[in-house]
Amino acid sequence: MIKREGAISGDTHSSLEREIGDALRSAVVEGEFAPGTRLIELDLAARFNVSQGTIRAALKDLQAQGLIEYRPRRGNFVITVEKADIYEISMLRDSLEALGARLAAKRINDDGRKALQKLLQAMQAAADAGNRKKLVELDFEFHRTVIDISGHRRLMDIYNKLEGQTRMFLQLTDQFYHDPREIPGLHEPLIAAIVSGDADTAFQLAIRHADADAEELVASMSQADR
Repeated sequence: MIKREGAISGDTHSSLEREIGDALRSAVVEGEFAPGTRLIELDLAARFNVSQGTIRAALKDLQAQGLIEYRPRRGNFVITVEKADIYEISMLRDSLEALGARLAAKRINDDGRKALQKLLQAMQAAADAGNRKKLVELDFEFHRTVIDISGHRRLMDIYNKLEGQTRMFLQLTDQFYHDPREIPGLHEPLIAAIVSGDADTAFQLAIRHADADAEELVASMSQADR
């Protein structure tokens, strides 16, 4: 639940902006706001019971993440994902995540091993429960954790900027996994390579991690266009 704004401190206001930004991002990523939808500040402010300034700040964050685009004199619109976008997001994801996996394998320690094993167990539990929304969240969290373990600060900065589009990609491709237990199964070999310190295998497993999903998504889009 989003709390009403009042006389709040700067830190609290920043926290509220992040909360609103997360809520808007989820609505876009999960399809509540369809591609091409115009996002009107006044309507969103009423919906979340906050000021237009808070909404404006959240929208700027979504612009930075590439989830919405600002059109002069027209306003903010949810992006329309085209086939070229799918290939670009997939290629960039694979490159960043593969580099992160290689570096993480080289500097993995006990804390890192525990974090990855804990995430794998959480993914398996979510899959067994059929909680696909949680599984998508954990999938993203896994790759962000790997990059965090890599210790490459600039790599993490770039990956964070791709967060919204990565989440959208994972949401769009979730439909291809009829059995959710496939998802943790795909991550197990990559985790094994990283925790064992096998940097080359970790890199090779990660470099085409999203490629098959991208091909299937583009194929489904082509089928829908017919």
